[in-house]
Amino acid sequence: MGDGDDKDTSDGKVVADTESEEEYEREGWGKKIEFMLSCIGFAVGFGNLWRFPYLCYKYGGGAFLIPYFISLAICGVPLMALEFGIGQYFVKGPTVVFKKICPLLFGTGFSMIMVSFLVSIYYVVILAWVLYFLFASFISPLPWTTCDNSWNTPECLVRNGSNVNESGISPAVEYFNIRVLNKTANPDISGPVKWDLALLLILAWVIVYLCIFKGVKWTGKVVYFTATFPYLVLVILFFRGVTLDGAGLGISYYLKLDTSKLADIETWKEAGTQIFYSLGAGFGSLIAFASYNKRNNNFLKDAVVISAINCGTSFFAGFVIFSMLGYMSKQQGLPIEKVVDEGPGLVFMVYPAGLSTLPGSNFWSILFFFMLITLGLDSQFAMVEAISTGLTDFWPNLFASRRPYLILGLCIVEFLIGLTCITKGGIYIFDLFNTYSAGTAMIVTVLFEIMAVSWFYGKNEIVLTYYYIKYFSSFRKGGLYLQSRFLYSNNIQWHSRLVKLLYVPETEEEIRLREMNGEGKSADATV
Repeated sequence: MGDGDDKDTSDGKVVADTESEEEYEREGWGKKIEFMLSCIGFAVGFGNLWRFPYLCYKYGGGAFLIPYFISLAICGVPLMALEFGIGQYFVKGPTVVFKKICPLLFGTGFSMIMVSFLVSIYYVVILAWVLYFLFASFISPLPWTTCDNSWNTPECLVRNGSNVNESGISPAVEYFNIRVLNKTANPDISGPVKWDLALLLILAWVIVYLCIFKGVKWTGKVVYFTATFPYLVLVILFFRGVTLDGAGLGISYYLKLDTSKLADIETWKEAGTQIFYSLGAGFGSLIAFASYNKRNNNFLKDAVVISAINCGTSFFAGFVIFSMLGYMSKQQGLPIEKVVDEGPGLVFMVYPAGLSTLPGSNFWSILFFFMLITLGLDSQFAMVEAISTGLTDFWPNLFASRRPYLILGLCIVEFLIGLTCITKGGIYIFDLFNTYSAGTAMIVTVLFEIMAVSWFYGKNEIVLTYYYIKYFSSFRKGGLYLQSRFLYSNNIQWHSRLVKLLYVPETEEEIRLREMNGEGKSADATV
């Protein structure tokens, strides 16, 4: 059917046409559940644990769920279904898909794998940090619980409820910044590579390579464990957390309903942004995974189920996190606002400090950090898969029979670049990667993706439209719903988001000078 023709072989593999009109066997998923678990593992990552609960707490508690689920319905599910649909229809990775849809915009696919390449460089650095904490969790007492270690400073302070008014730095904070990162106060000084972290970075890449070099059939077996184990640990931590003294206080802060936040545009922006990044659109991974599906797979149903599981996981993780924060608040005699944190600070400083006060703290710490490893590995698998699939499909004669070597080369190159993030000033380079690799670039990439599919898919228009309507209509008139999302609303939303990202607001000094001169709002302010 059109340029996306493929054949099913007797052993379940797919024969995909290449750019040179030769055919090569493209493996498929062993079972449907392996595709689902791989996508769930990719979507459910660190952000579900360390970002969503904080956003929910900050932007109105239960009220935040309103814009969150609205964003899921009008943006998240349609975008995931779009990527599943085009990957499954063309049986190709992102680089070839967009060349077939619209040759003018074929660079969109390369933009996706470039985003995955850049993000996977620093994402695996987080795995190296987690491995550091995991191995340190076997030491008793836990090294981030006291102030008498060689790396502690005179400002180190262990809070116990009786020294509330004293100022100091938590030993967990000093452990992460000084012992683990060896962080320098001057971002201009990079310093030498921290070799203990370098060895752990090698270990992380070796694990990634061994889990994906044989292709999706092998990766599909790995995710039976890596995608399900985090749920087991979350359930265990949930029941342990809600039994702690002060857990109710933390949960009440998490769910405290503040409807006034709904009038704040920032609440809606953060909800949409969280949905976008959490589902993993724009990386090319969803397209790559879907390209190994059979053509008659109901991808819209998959998008709905995976999105629901992802969002449900984020919500459930909030109870796990805030029950512990409430306990810490009561133990330290501090208001919960002084305890709560987001990002790496939550999982490497705040939460480990709470676990260290529990009986059997080593066990709880080992369990927690092992869970983080499985969370991170699934996302790393998906990003490297997007890159390797994209390159293999675009240059099949070069890479189709050399996939293990291609993935090995990718791992080595990304490891070498990642060494810049584990120097004394590496955290600042890490922040640069985190800020610029998946921000505006991803928004622009997704915008062009939507434009390509909505408006410019040219000679494939008839067959692709038929394909979408056929499978969307099988799911309660999803065709009409998705068509309206793709053609109109999503274009408006992503243009608006791009303007928001590129718009640089006036500084306070500029506003003050303008008001002193009696001038009205600037053009920027009006935008």
